[in-house]
Amino acid sequence: MTVNEKVVVLMSGGVDSSIAAYLLKKQNYKVYGLHFKTVNDIIFSAGPEKQKVCCSSSDTTDALKIAEKLKLDDFQIVEVKSEFKGKIIDYFIQTYKSGKTPNPCVLCNRYFKFGKSLEISKKIGAKYISSGHYVIREYSEKYSDEVLKKGVDSYKDQSYFLSYVKKEAVPHLLFPLGKLYKSDIRELARELGLSIADKKESQELCFIPDNDYRGFLRANGIQVGEGKVLDLEGNEIGIHSGYINYTIGQRSGIRYYKSPCEKLHVYKIIPEKNILIMAPTEKLYSNELIASKVNFLIDFKTFEGLCRVRKKSEEKPAIVTKISDDAIRVRFKEPIFAVTPGQFATIYDEEGVVLASGIITSSTYMEDNNDG
Repeated sequence: MTVNEKVVVLMSGGVDSSIAAYLLKKQNYKVYGLHFKTVNDIIFSAGPEKQKVCCSSSDTTDALKIAEKLKLDDFQIVEVKSEFKGKIIDYFIQTYKSGKTPNPCVLCNRYFKFGKSLEISKKIGAKYISSGHYVIREYSEKYSDEVLKKGVDSYKDQSYFLSYVKKEAVPHLLFPLGKLYKSDIRELARELGLSIADKKESQELCFIPDNDYRGFLRANGIQVGEGKVLDLEGNEIGIHSGYINYTIGQRSGIRYYKSPCEKLHVYKIIPEKNILIMAPTEKLYSNELIASKVNFLIDFKTFEGLCRVRKKSEEKPAIVTKISDDAIRVRFKEPIFAVTPGQFATIYDEEGVVLASGIITSSTYMEDNNDG
């Protein structure tokens, strides 16, 4: 085996990235570990972590230990706190302030994990960047191009989160876990005697380790008090605790003047007036959305494929039309519930190849568009 290519591996301190590094070493790559510090360690001791988060001081320690145990060719800790605040934290705050629901992990992958790391890899002469994500990068005869594709472990597939990675980065990506299952990864880690074999997975945002995003927003200047709750006819039917605490489709957290006779969900958020409009379940179904700032991994004019509108939703059949250089219209073949502005709409073909991803700006509810 004579690979001997340099590869930068994103080392989070978790089991997935550790096994990715091990597998690449086994294939005779020269592995350079890279660990990003996105926030100050003090925030992890300021309050309890409700779930496991990434980028904590303990993660840094674990990443260092794994790098030593696996005898990586090099290991770097890179501080990106200022850039991370500007591109991720400020985006998170401003999106909520505008009444929309952000997805900072998608942008972190674009700008840092597979953006900043690409800059670093070029400086040290590394051809590839790798991570422990469950996604596949391969050459597609169909598209005559390198593509990103869903991982074989459908439960762990992370293609949605990587769908906004810049196209020019794709040929440089390696994903050793894309065709493996999580259970196999943990078993291999145990066989290797890695201390992180049964380490919990990251669940929350690295910059909000206690998962109290409402408190985080208040601490960052978004002070929003109680506001009116209206029905579709404009009647005042209750009170909410502040529009930043809600997202499209949500039912909980509303104080009604009297119990509604049907299930009501957040239908629309009007941030400038601190108003929520509620509607019955059947009114929350959309047949169309518009996404902007689209990242095209495969260019197209019109495509009949699948669309996912949030991280845990299923892909739904849709006809996707490119309406400008950076915008698409998605028309679903069957209505979809609670399309949420600010989230990402990711487009796949029938084989799981990622074609494009963009930020949802608007959706058309069923009753607003009955012309088919």
